[in-house]
Amino acid sequence: MKNDPVVDDRRRPAGQTFLSVLVALAGFAVAARAGDPPVLRIAYFIPRDRQPCADYTNRLDAVVRDVQELYRTGMEANGHGPLCFTPDRTADGRLRFFVVRGKQPMREYGRNDAGKVRQEVKEAFSQAGLDLERETVLLFQVLLEWQGGKAVEVGPYCGSGDQRHGTAWVYDDERLDPRRLADLSPGGYYHGPCSIGKFNTHYVGGVAHELGHALGLPHDREARNDPRGSSLMGGGNHTYGRDRRNEGKGTFLSAASALPLVRHPLFTGRAEAGGAACSSTLLDLSAEFQGGALSVAGRLQAQPAAYGVAAFNDSEQIPDDYDALGLASGVDSKGRFRFAITELSQGRWALRLRVCHANGGSSWLAFDYAVDSQNRPDLSAFRARWQLNEAVQARARGDLSAAEALVSKLEKSASLSPQLQREAAHLRSLFSPAPPKRLADLPASARTVSVAELAFAEARTGWGAPLRNEVAPEQGKSCLIEIEGQFFSRGLYAHAPALHRLDLAGGWSRLRSRAGLQDGHKGSVVFVVKGDGRELYRSPRVEARKVVSLEVDVRGVATLELATENAGDGNNGDWAVWAAPELAR
Repeated sequence: MKNDPVVDDRRRPAGQTFLSVLVALAGFAVAARAGDPPVLRIAYFIPRDRQPCADYTNRLDAVVRDVQELYRTGMEANGHGPLCFTPDRTADGRLRFFVVRGKQPMREYGRNDAGKVRQEVKEAFSQAGLDLERETVLLFQVLLEWQGGKAVEVGPYCGSGDQRHGTAWVYDDERLDPRRLADLSPGGYYHGPCSIGKFNTHYVGGVAHELGHALGLPHDREARNDPRGSSLMGGGNHTYGRDRRNEGKGTFLSAASALPLVRHPLFTGRAEAGGAACSSTLLDLSAEFQGGALSVAGRLQAQPAAYGVAAFNDSEQIPDDYDALGLASGVDSKGRFRFAITELSQGRWALRLRVCHANGGSSWLAFDYAVDSQNRPDLSAFRARWQLNEAVQARARGDLSAAEALVSKLEKSASLSPQLQREAAHLRSLFSPAPPKRLADLPASARTVSVAELAFAEARTGWGAPLRNEVAPEQGKSCLIEIEGQFFSRGLYAHAPALHRLDLAGGWSRLRSRAGLQDGHKGSVVFVVKGDGRELYRSPRVEARKVVSLEVDVRGVATLELATENAGDGNNGDWAVWAAPELAR
């Protein structure tokens, strides 16, 4: 069947086939006009071998209204007034659905196929005169399959976006209905049999959570013992509405989530918001520890002007960001902001600052710090770590002069720790890296050589470009290689699936390396070494904060391959790194 877009007007006569609806309404004009206030688009995706779920128009209208109420009351509770997104509705107030018939059967749309589904929806939107790259879309999919009383999640369930556009991939099911959140009767399933009410907690809550990602919200958690329950962008998708069954506290919109939405086009109703690029620079930063709280104060320069800063304090001992405590601060006329961070424990931490700009956009600042066994943060390194990360971000945006100035300033600090000295020196070496070496050009006296310094016959990665001695730059994060808290100055970025092929031409006897995932990522990978096509080494499954060490006999090998594979669960988060790889004669 042709992948035609339609607007479902909920007036289909009983018994009329789905095909007739597509043909009858294919030419319906829905193109957005200049000046129209932005709305949340609702798409309904049906694989070729499935049918729409019963009564979906009424049920999903109730879902959208319930989620609206969570956002509206959350914005008001955080002092921003009853702001909320507006869904796309017809003139008489009915929810407008863009129904898209998939090109393939259900089993061809797996958990990692968000891009495949979105591409088909994008084509359908284009035929309706809409550009998906300029829309925020709540995409319901008929990709939840029941097998003998068990609900199997077949397709993608995720969300991604910013103030300009976004997509939330969620499921529809005939049981999905917020009006049944209080229903204690059996018949639901989520990691085991459950009530209909609990089923809706997870899947209506999932709609609200993934829509948050489509709006550009990251994960964050609530403070311990928060009387309101769970933060929507933390575990709130699994507590949504359970208070309606008297089974515990429910879900709320945190201050860190509400703040960026104040100027989001869907919440302001102004399509012109979010056009200009955003940038911010910290002009000053101070930190003090008193009464169990880390007080961080700063002054920033922002373009366009900043109205607030959301902070996310994330323990690096936990390989994900669901545990990041979210906080929010206003920005005064002089660019000043302040936070008080509690609930510290021993280990390494990352503090990420989301600067919220007047045009609805955001920029990010980030730095790491350590907390000792007495739960006291290392304030001496706080400012230095901030300066190092500022230099990393300056380099990432192409401002080498600013990056060099920051590193020079840092290197002159008398109190700089040996660890930060090594990291600063390494960052400086990345400003003008030496060209890769050919093995054939090495003198016979060279008994060892870093693999990261060599010219490869082939190099490719599963995300981003192949890199030496650094990882792909992420928004607000360091590019330095770190595994399990340890910094490595030599290494290969090898996001799975990746391959680095090297012509040895004999003459080398051993390959030594450590291997793991870059800190802050929760993927799972397998590291493989091949010699002349024959597998010489295969690691066990490597997950976050796990490191393997290997030593492989490569005597007589002409062509050496270092490969990384996903561990059978897709390559999301598979930031693999070969750390300190070395060849020895």
